[in-house]
Amino acid sequence: MPYLTDRADIINAIEKNPEKVKRLWIEEGFRVQYDRFIKRAKENGISIRIIPKETFSKRFKNAKAHICAERDSYAYFDPHAFLNYLKTSKKKVFICAFDGIYDPQNLGNIIRSAVCFGIDGIILPKDKSCSITDSVIKVSKGAIEHIKIIRVTNLARYIEDLKDLGIFCFCLDEKAEKILSEVDLTIHTCLVFGSEDGVRRLVRETCDGVVRIPTNKNFSALNVATCFAVSAYEVLRQRGFFHDD
Repeated sequence: MPYLTDRADIINAIEKNPEKVKRLWIEEGFRVQYDRFIKRAKENGISIRIIPKETFSKRFKNAKAHICAERDSYAYFDPHAFLNYLKTSKKKVFICAFDGIYDPQNLGNIIRSAVCFGIDGIILPKDKSCSITDSVIKVSKGAIEHIKIIRVTNLARYIEDLKDLGIFCFCLDEKAEKILSEVDLTIHTCLVFGSEDGVRRLVRETCDGVVRIPTNKNFSALNVATCFAVSAYEVLRQRGFFHDD
């Protein structure tokens, strides 16, 4: 059973998914500092243990914040349930798929940005992808508790399922002719991103179109997490998200 040692991860897990938190451990002498955590844990029926410093240090060697949460292993959202969720959505859908993301730092940052931008879900293939590890959770700074992450066996086939629901899928590629801002992103949208080697051929060919972010011609390679953040911003810009009421 994994442990959460980052304060942001812990409070987000307690408040958003309390049923997945089995026990809260706090080092003796820090009860007052973590009063909010204790209060939320009690409200959600989570067991709390206050233990001596020596015991805490020995049990949780990497916990520098004097608090730790015992959590269930991460559970991905069911692919079929996600399609049903999208089918009944009352708003314009915005989701993203990632083909070949291996770096947990990148994936954690992507999840964090996705929650900030209100993405409906993140789709990952079971192969050619980093899974949700402790490192990913830590980098996400608690965002992992606020978004649906779906893991699919065949990404190209799942994109076809998305298209059947009326969701337009656009692949990001630095060599594409069309620029992202030239595409109407106010419709139901799925953006598909790849690794340094790009999106796999079948996945690319399954998409409705291929687009790029305009960059310096002499150096055009954006990190995938940065590419995602810039692209997500463009979607929300087109949808008027940043306009004053």
